Amino acid sequence: MGGESLDDLLAAIRACRACEGLLPLGPRPVVQAGAGARLLIVGQAPGTRVHASGIPWSDASGMRLREWMQVDDATFYDPRRVAIVPMGF
Repeated sequence: MGGESLDDLLAAIRACRACEGLLPLGPRPVVQAGAGARLLIVGQAPGTRVHASGIPWSDASGMRLREWMQVDDATFYDPRRVAIVPMGF
């Protein structure tokens, strides 16, 4: 990957199937990012709730993370401020 736009990169991440055979629920890369985001959170293996919703950190671990960070939901889920990508990228 190199030289493509952010939209191209996000599309490639969402389409990734590299771990398909190893994931009991199948692949569903959960990602959000904007070009101006100043914070990057890298996660791995989202739980069943996040896998079902497609919303990153939308479970108890996400509530705790936002609490630790002292960040409200609106800020955390604003891709212009916070980028969230899977570990493989």
